[in-house]
Amino acid sequence: MTDEQRALYEYYTTGPRVAPESPFSLVGPDGRLQGPPAVWILSPGFGHALQQIGSAVRFGSRLPARACEIAILLVGHHHRSAFELYAHTRAGKAAGLSDADLAALADNREPADMSDVEGCVFRTTRAVLDRGTLDDDEFRDAAGLLGEPGLLELVTIVGYYNMVAWQLAVFDVQPAAS
Repeated sequence: MTDEQRALYEYYTTGPRVAPESPFSLVGPDGRLQGPPAVWILSPGFGHALQQIGSAVRFGSRLPARACEIAILLVGHHHRSAFELYAHTRAGKAAGLSDADLAALADNREPADMSDVEGCVFRTTRAVLDRGTLDDDEFRDAAGLLGEPGLLELVTIVGYYNMVAWQLAVFDVQPAAS
């Protein structure tokens, strides 16, 4: 590895992402990177920038963790992204999604007993994935419930995980065999 690659590798092999309570690991038992970092290490300049965005998206949103995982899982199912689904099924369970919730999301159905925010996140994410935008009423409803900053964060989460799904597909990144 180059020095830049080593620095990126060390970012993923130390700190909170490898803590025992983390719902999934981006480092395999053999020490190899898994998931998006396995590709990002190819171009450390991009890799560092992408991990900064990823960190903000994953750990810095004002939206509840459960709502974020609903959006991420919808993107994962939309793209049939094996690694996203592997990782975020675990993260979704850690955030409080039940097996029934996960099954509903896999079937593109709104899970029962969601909060108003979670329902809004589900409907808004579906609209963005289906049409690439929101109509005026959908925008007003989402901005009214999530606030415009929350809506920006949701759209960014959806866009970021779309990009990740494409990268994983192009480079055929799969979860490690369990």
